[in-house]
Amino acid sequence: MSRPTEILSNDHKVVLEKLKLFEQTVNNFKSPNSKKVLSDLKVFFRKEVDVHFKKEENALFPEMEKFIPRDEGPIGQMLMEHEDLYKYEDNFINGIDLFSKDENNDEAQKLIRENATNYINLLREHIYKEDNMLFMMADMHLEDDQINEIMKKFEDMDKAQ
Repeated sequence: MSRPTEILSNDHKVVLEKLKLFEQTVNNFKSPNSKKVLSDLKVFFRKEVDVHFKKEENALFPEMEKFIPRDEGPIGQMLMEHEDLYKYEDNFINGIDLFSKDENNDEAQKLIRENATNYINLLREHIYKEDNMLFMMADMHLEDDQINEIMKKFEDMDKAQ
């Protein structure tokens, strides 16, 4: 049986690869395909990454809160980081929308670059903490019935996408 943490960790591998591409693109707006790459990444972040966060927020974390307190613990920290990541994402997506209309828009490039840099750095740290601490805690404590409930919620979220 697949474990929820295994699914989420596999998502992380894909996200880390996309972050490399994002970083390269943000460091070279003059690349001929940067507009297309940014447009594709926008879709990826809005669909894949946001759904991943929702799986954690609405399925995994509530079950983990049965044995780890939310406040002043790792779950609370992860949720605060999600909020920061959503803000950075909203901002760089606004920049991508402006950039798609005018590739020479310096304000758009600045908006993307500043928020993308913050997003990339925070998300890499966030993934490290989840993969090397939080998910291990989940694997140690989650019971089979909790795992089944989480997996059902994951499936429902995937279908709704």
